[in-house]
Amino acid sequence: MKFTAMISLPALALLAACGPDSAVEERGDALEEQADAIEDVGNERAEALEEAADEAATDAREDALNAQAEQVDDIGDDAADAINERADEME
Repeated sequence: MKFTAMISLPALALLAACGPDSAVEERGDALEEQADAIEDVGNERAEALEEAADEAATDAREDALNAQAEQVDDIGDDAADAINERADEME
């Protein structure tokens, strides 16, 4: 009986620690989801620009589109990072 109790206590403690999220933690989780969506949109737009660059008629146009793609990707990453930092503060 003591052996069973000793084995189940750590499991019960683990379950207690994994209780429901507080409202603040849920808001942090929502912010993380928003950050992921923003990063995804930035990646998709950058990819579209890179595809357009591959089809560009001139090297100058290709370079310009690739530079714009990099900017768009960086902007999305920076925005997602800022939101993730706020979300981390809520946890």
